[in-house]
Parts: sequence; C-alpha cells; structure tokens
Amino acid sequence: MSETYGDWMRRCATAPVAEAGRLLGSGGLVVLAPHPDDETFGAAALLCEVARSGRPLGIVALTDGNASHPHSKAVSPAALAEIRQAEQEAAIAAFGIEHPHWLRLGLPDGGAGRDRRFGDAAEQVARFCDAVGAETLAAPHPDDPHPDHHAAAALAEAVRALRPALRLLFYPVWSMRLTGDDPYLGADLLPFRIAVDRETKVRAIECHASQLGRLIEDDPDGFVLPGWFLTAQDAPYEIYALAPMPGEVPPASHFAELYANDGDPWHARSSAYEIDKRADNCDQLKGLTFEAGLDIGCGEGHLTRALVEKPSVRTMLGIDRNKGIVERARRAHAGIPALRFETYALPTELPEGRFDLVVISELLYFLDELALATLARLLADRMTPGASLLLVNYLGETGTPLSGRAAHDLLVALFGSTLRSISLRETEDYRAELLQFYPEGEAGPEGSAPSH
Repeated sequence: MSETYGDWMRRCATAPVAEAGRLLGSGGLVVLAPHPDDETFGAAALLCEVARSGRPLGIVALTDGNASHPHSKAVSPAALAEIRQAEQEAAIAAFGIEHPHWLRLGLPDGGAGRDRRFGDAAEQVARFCDAVGAETLAAPHPDDPHPDHHAAAALAEAVRALRPALRLLFYPVWSMRLTGDDPYLGADLLPFRIAVDRETKVRAIECHASQLGRLIEDDPDGFVLPGWFLTAQDAPYEIYALAPMPGEVPPASHFAELYANDGDPWHARSSAYEIDKRADNCDQLKGLTFEAGLDIGCGEGHLTRALVEKPSVRTMLGIDRNKGIVERARRAHAGIPALRFETYALPTELPEGRFDLVVISELLYFLDELALATLARLLADRMTPGASLLLVNYLGETGTPLSGRAAHDLLVALFGSTLRSISLRETEDYRAELLQFYPEGEAGPEGSAPSH
C-alpha cells in the first residue's frame, strides 16, 4: 500500500509518545550516520537514552562529510574530514556518552551507495553490531531525501538481513523538505514520538561549527545548515519509525494442530514452570481487588481460574481464538460462576464491555507489529481509567519474529504515556510487568499504585 509524506505526518501527529528504552530494549544501540552530524539531528532522543541508561553505543559514519565546502582553499577535503570527525566526537560527548564505539567506513560524501566498498559494508557493520552488543540498529528513513541517507537505510536493511534479531528504527533528518504529495515509505512502519532533551541537543548541535558557517570563510557556496532546519530542531519530540521484524507469525491452523486430541503443548496443566508462574502472577496482584477481568489468550483457562481464586476478581472472562481450546476451558472449569470463556478472533476482535484487569500471558510474541498496534488500540477502549494490565512473556526462544521481550516492550510503547509501570518481576524464563492505565488527561498521581 502506497503512502505519501502527508499521510505519514498525519500518522506521526498522533503517534504514541514512547519511552526510548521501550524501543531500544535492554541491549546496545548502533546508529548509522551518513555524515558526521546526522545522528545529532535525527537520533538525539536515542542518544540521550544511551547517556541515561549507560548502554553501549556504536556510531557508524558512512562518509567523512568532506564534500560540504569543495571550493575552500584554506581547508582541504582531508582537513575537513578530520574537523568533522572531531566535531562528531565532541557532539557525542556533549550528550554525556563517555565511551562510544566508532566505525568509519570512509565512503565518498555524496556517493556512498555507489562506491565499490559499499557491497562489503553490511558484513562489516554486522560484526560491529556484535562487538557493541547491539539490540537495536537506527538509520535514516529510506525516503529521507539525500542519496547518502538512502544508502544508509539500504545498509541497515542489509545488516538486519544478516542479523534478523536486531530491532530496526528509522529516523528522518531532511524529510521536512518533502511535499505532502511525495511518496514516503510508511504503510508497514509504526511511528513513535520520543521526547528529547532540547538543551542537550542544542549543545551537541553547537559542536558542528563547520556546518553552522562558523569555521570555513573562503567558500561562499559551501554548505551551511539553513535557519529553518535549525529552528525545527527545537521540537519537543523526535519521530522514529519501527520496521517490522522479518518472518511470519504462526497461522491459526498451527494452534489447532497443537491442541488437537487433547494436546497440551506447553504442559500448562502440570509443568512446574507453569504452576510456579501462575502462583507468581497471582502474588503480583496480591492485595488488589477487581470487578471485571479479561484474560486474553486464555488457553485452557488455568491462569484465568487462578486469578479468580487468589486475587479478588468478581468476574473473569477468558478469550482465545481457538474454539476447541475454549470448549476445553469451559469443561475444565464448569460450575464456577465467576468464570466465562468465549471465542474471539484475536487481535481484531475483543469483547464489548469495560475491564479493570487485563492479563496477557505468553501471547504477544505470536502477533506481528501491526497486530499489536490493533490490540493496543482496541484495549485502550475497553480498559477503565486506573485499570491494571499484567503482561507475562517468555524470555527464551519463541520461534516467532518478535521475541517475548520485544513484543512486551512494543505493546507498552504503543500505549504511549497512558501506561505507568507499577511492578516488574523477572526470572531467567519470563518477565511479568504490572502496569496501570490512565487515558490522556486522566492520569493519576505520579507514582501512584493501583487502588481498586
């Protein structure tokens, strides 16, 4: 499906305001910078998060940016390359990042993608990501209007083909030059807004003196960052586009086969892992009371039942898309008036009504990014202000495009600022996070805990 830049910007205007850490995960970050300043202008919010969290950072400079003042007699291209390298290093230090990793590819400024060395760059960058411990790769948006930016985006996609587990974020730099009718890749991308520390970003921008017209005086036609562009850098948010992970999620038939003939593929009835996890989930909700609970992806309903019996939930509805497993849940827990089980085609269908407790256990990684966006949108309409959301996700190998941790982070990010983390429990095997939901304009006291 084609999209224009105007379409994309309308989506961005209402995009979730996410925490950078949710999009980056817990590992390192590698940023592809076509020129030695693009990371400052396009990825400042991510760099601020790196400084805050102390996670590893790698910067890949595709070019040295030595073609910005081609007619200067006082500053040769080689000297300008050294100047811009020093400016870039100073800018990264201005963000408060002390020990970044650097990879300088030395590709030609203005022709990075046409150089013969470009073909070997993906493997080089992939190894660099390994050395950094990167979980996320960031690069300019594929339609950001500059040939070196196009090359950086293509390089990022080639690296991700070699390292499919990398999260991939695109950032715009010069896209604001486009008109609303210009084509712009976005139909399968999820936009997010991330708040940026504007004072820190300004300090970093000030490091790029050669591009601000303060250093080279003998090339009147040399590049100088335009005033309108610098004014735009004062925006409170930066835009990032999350690319989908490669691969396909299992079809509905996959689960029908697993559940056939009374199958219990995850040993939910008897395994110590499942029994202990259910007990821990109930303990995480200890002391809270709820009127109406919803268990999404309930399977045979063992957690659904435990949530009625241990915490105080007056009624609990378990839903699953597989009719056979729903029938088994009904039979297994018949005679408990507080329990109901229904079939819904997740994630596009959710039951009507309002819920003050929603539980999603080991389901999210069976969905893709767009399906998670649909689920977040529908859930926001069905959760009462102050509702509790308990997310439980397996941390081992899932065999799905999204890992348990990535799916968990993404769903929270899709809710933007309307979710507040209340408690987090993490073992070697799973991650359980209790969050509290407040729609925009209805946020409770900062740091408040659920009080159902």
